[in-house]
Amino acid sequence: MTSHPPPTPSVARLQRQRRWAVGTCLAAVLLLAVASALPPFALFGQGHGHMLSTHLLLELFSVIVSLLVVSIAWYTRDEAYAHLSKALIYGFTVVAGADVMHALSYAGMPALFSESSTPKAIFFWLMGRSFEVLTVWWLATRVHIGGSKGLWLLLGLVTVVALTWVGSFHLDTFPETFVPGQGLTPFKVRYEYVLCAANLAAAGWLFHQSRREPRGHALWLGTACFVMGVGELAFTGYNAPSDFLNMFGHLYKVASFGIIYHVTFQVAVREPYARLAKTERQVRQQERQLDTVLNNIPVGVSQIDANLHYRYVNAVHANNLGRPVADIIGARMADVLPDALMSQARPHIESALGGREVAFEIAFVNFRGRQVHVQARMVPQRTDSGDIVGAVAIVKDVTEQEQTQKQLLESMREITELKAALDAHAIVAVTDARGVITRVNDKFCSISKYPRSELIGRTHQLINSGHHSKAFFGNLWHTISSGEVWSGEICNRAKDGSLYWVHTTIVPFVGADGIPEQYIAIRADITERKRAEDEAQRMAFFDALTGLPNRRLMSERLHLALMNASRSGDFGALVLLDLDHFKEVNDTLGHFQGDELLRQVAMRLQRCVRQTDTVARLGGDEFVLVLGGLGADATMATARAGDLGEKVRETLAERYHFNGLQVDAAASIGVVMFHRAEEHADELLKQADMALYRAKAAGRNRLAFFDPALQDEVNARAAMLRDLRQAMETLRFQVFYQPIVNTHSRVMGVEALVRWPHPERGMVSPAVFIPLAEQSGLIQPLGQWVLTTACRQLAAWHTDPERSLWTMAVNVSARQFRDADFVQKVMFAIQSTGANPHLLRLELTESMLHSDIEETIEKMSTLRLIGVRFSLDDFGTGYSSLSYLKRLPLDQLKIDQSFVRDVLTEPNDAAIACTILSLAKSLGLGVVAEGVETLAQRDFLLEQGCTAFQGYLFSRPVPATQLTDTIAPPVAA
Repeated sequence: MTSHPPPTPSVARLQRQRRWAVGTCLAAVLLLAVASALPPFALFGQGHGHMLSTHLLLELFSVIVSLLVVSIAWYTRDEAYAHLSKALIYGFTVVAGADVMHALSYAGMPALFSESSTPKAIFFWLMGRSFEVLTVWWLATRVHIGGSKGLWLLLGLVTVVALTWVGSFHLDTFPETFVPGQGLTPFKVRYEYVLCAANLAAAGWLFHQSRREPRGHALWLGTACFVMGVGELAFTGYNAPSDFLNMFGHLYKVASFGIIYHVTFQVAVREPYARLAKTERQVRQQERQLDTVLNNIPVGVSQIDANLHYRYVNAVHANNLGRPVADIIGARMADVLPDALMSQARPHIESALGGREVAFEIAFVNFRGRQVHVQARMVPQRTDSGDIVGAVAIVKDVTEQEQTQKQLLESMREITELKAALDAHAIVAVTDARGVITRVNDKFCSISKYPRSELIGRTHQLINSGHHSKAFFGNLWHTISSGEVWSGEICNRAKDGSLYWVHTTIVPFVGADGIPEQYIAIRADITERKRAEDEAQRMAFFDALTGLPNRRLMSERLHLALMNASRSGDFGALVLLDLDHFKEVNDTLGHFQGDELLRQVAMRLQRCVRQTDTVARLGGDEFVLVLGGLGADATMATARAGDLGEKVRETLAERYHFNGLQVDAAASIGVVMFHRAEEHADELLKQADMALYRAKAAGRNRLAFFDPALQDEVNARAAMLRDLRQAMETLRFQVFYQPIVNTHSRVMGVEALVRWPHPERGMVSPAVFIPLAEQSGLIQPLGQWVLTTACRQLAAWHTDPERSLWTMAVNVSARQFRDADFVQKVMFAIQSTGANPHLLRLELTESMLHSDIEETIEKMSTLRLIGVRFSLDDFGTGYSSLSYLKRLPLDQLKIDQSFVRDVLTEPNDAAIACTILSLAKSLGLGVVAEGVETLAQRDFLLEQGCTAFQGYLFSRPVPATQLTDTIAPPVAA
C-alpha cells in the first residue's frame, strides 16, 4: 500500500481556489437557469421609485468597486504590473463613468444633459460592459503599453466625456435598443450575446492561463468573466426595465465586480505587503547569518566611522585586542589599540578615510605582552552618493607564518631541487595563486616558442588556443583552488600560431592556512599522438580525395536532419548527383585528371550550399547534399530545393580549368523531400537514386524529383523562370500605360505597367511572372528597365503641348526600394533620359513601410529634393500606421480596387473608401481611386470628394501610341 505526500500549502490553496471557482461558476449557471424558468413578472409592481432606488444602490456598488480598482492600480508600485495598472486605470475609469451615467439615465430619473430614458440607460450599460470586457481581454493578453498612468487616466476621462456627449446629444446615431410596450430590439439582444460570448471566451482563456499561474489571479479573473458572461443572458429577454430578470442580472454584475476587486486587492496590496514582510524576515536572517560568519572566520573584522570610533568588531578581532566586544563598540580607536600599534596604523587609517584602499603589515606587543605580527587591509566605506563615512578593516594574525618562514625556505630549496630534476624531462611552469607565471623551464619556452621574458608576469591566457570551453577551465580552477591535483589534456597555441597538445598535471602548493599559494604545472608533449588520433578520425569519417564527409558521416548527418525536421516541422531534401560521362574523362585524360575534376566539383558544391547543409561524397563520381530547414510549407520547400538543385546543375555545367586543361562535365541530379523522423535514410537514398536515373533517362544534365506530381510543378516553374531570364536578357517586355483622369474625364497622367508578350504562351499575366521575378531576384533589373522606359516616354512627351504636363506613375518593388543604390539608380534614370522629375510619381506599397522607417523617410526625402513625388498604392489593404503616414513625405493615396469594386453593394467597402478620402483630406494628400469600372462607382466616389480616377471605365492599359489626349466623359447606359 502506497501513500502520497500531502500537497504543499501553495498547491492546496490553489486547489481550494479552483473548487471555489468551479462552484461559483456552477452556481451562476444554476441560478440563472432557475430565474429564467420563472414566468415574467415585475419585481416592484407599481412602485417605480423602489425600483429606481434599488437599481441606483446596485450601480453605486459597481461604481465604488470600479473607482477602488482605479485607485489601487494608481498607487501600485510593482513594475511587473505596470502595464496591467494602466489597463485597469483606463478601463475601469470608463466603466465607472459609463455606470454612473447608466444609473442617472434610467427612465424615471431626473434629466441630466438630456431626458432620461430606457434607450439612453441601455446605451451607457452597453458601453460600460464593452469597456469592461475589453479591459479583461487587455489584462488576459498582457499587452505592454506605453505612456504614464496619468495619461491613461486622462484618456479614460476623455472617453467618458465622449460617451456622455454621444449618449446625451447624439443617441439617435446609435441603433435602436428598446421599444416601449414591445421590449428589446434584435440589435440589443445580439449585442448582449456578443458581450456574453466575449466574457466567456475571456474566461476560457484565463482558465487556461491559470494552469501555469500559481497564485490564482487568472483563475479568479476568469471566474469574474464567467459570472459576468452568464449574467449578460439575463438582459436579453425582458420587456420592461422593472422585470425581475433584468434586476436579477444586476446581481451578477455586482458579484463579478466584487471578484474583480478581490483580484486587484490581492495583486496590488496584499501580495506586495506579504513580499515586503518576507523580505524583512530574510534581511534579518541574513544579518544574523552574516554576524555568525564574521564571528567564525579566522580573521579580525572591524568597522570605524569618520571620527575613529568603533562601530563593529567581530569576536576574533576583539580576542586579538584582549577586550570584550561590548567594551570596544563605541570606543575611540586610540583608547582601544596599544600606542605603538595606533601610531603605526594612523597614516594608513587616514589614507582609507581619504578614499584609498590600503594594505599594510605591522608588528607590535599586545596587552598580554606577546609579540604579534599582523597583515591588515582597510577599505573606505561610502554612502550611495559616494561620501566616505568610515572604513572597514580586515586584520590577519600572521605571527605563526613568520615563525614558519624558515621551514618554508627549506621547502623552497627542496622544490628547487625537484625543479632541476623535472627540467630535464618535462615541461614545467610555476604560477602564483592568481595564475600569473613566475617561473618556466627551457622546455616550456621551446614548445611555446615564447622567450622567458614574454612569459613571466603573464597568465596561461597567452597560449590559450580557444579549443576548450570556459566550463573546461572553470572546472580546472575549481579543482586546484580547492587544493586538489588536476590532470588532463590541453591544446595550446604557440607564438607562431601552431597548435600543440600537452598532458598536464597541476599540483597546488598549499600554505599553512590551507589555501594554495602557488601552482606547479608539469606537462608532457602529446602532439604527435593527438595528430595520429585526428588522422584516424578523419580517415574514418571523411573522404581522402575531396575532404568531404564520407558515406558513414553523411548517414549520421542525414539521421540528424530527419530528427530536426520532425521536431521543427520543416521539410528537408536529399540531393543525389553524379557526373555525366565521367568514365570518359578517366579513360581519355587519366585518373589523375579525373581526381582533380572531382576535387573541383567538391569545391563548387560547397560554394552552392549553406554552412548548415552537408556535402558528402559517396564514392566514385557520386555526391550527396543534405539540405535542412527548407520551410514548413511543402510547395515552397520543394520550390527551394528545386531552385538550389538548378543552381548546382548550372554551376557544375560551367567549364573546368585545371592543369592547363579545359573540361566540360555536367551532372544529373535526383531530389527527394523528407519531413518525418520515421523516414529511413537508406530508403531516402534509394528514392533519390530513382529520381537520379529518371534525370539521366530524360537526357542527362537534368534535375528530377522522386514524386512525379512535384516533378511536373518544378519543371513548369523552372521553364517559366528560364523563359523569364531569357526575356530579361533580350528585353521582350513592353510598357503599357493606363490613364488617370480628373472629374471631367480629362487625362492628368498615366501609370506605367509592364507586360510580357510570350512567343508561345501569349500575353503572360503580371500576377504570374511578377511573383516569380520577385523570388528569383529578377525584379530589380526588370523594375529599373520599366523606370527607365517610363522616364524616356515622359521626356518624349515634353514637346507635346497636350501631354507635357501628364504625370508618370511607376510601381517600385520592395527589393528595388531596399537596394542601397536605389536613390542613385532613380537619379540616373532621370538624368539619362532627360525626364522632368517633377512629373514622376513613384508608387510604394504599405508592406514596404514596416522594415526600416527611418531609412525609408531618408530615401524619399532625398528624391523629393529633386522633384520626385510619392504615392501609396493599394492603400487600405495592409497595416499602415497613422503615425507613419504623418511622417512619410507622401503626396497621394490610391484606394485599392478591392474597395472600389463593391463600393455600391458592400457598406464596409463604402465606409473604408469614405474614410480614406477623409483621412487624405485631413493630411493634405491627393487621392486616386483605382479599378473604377462603372459610372455609378465614379459618381459615388465623386460625391464623396474624390477627384481622380483610374480604371476600365476610362481606358485599359494600352501602348503609348494608343493613348488619347481626352477621354469622352462616360454616360449612363
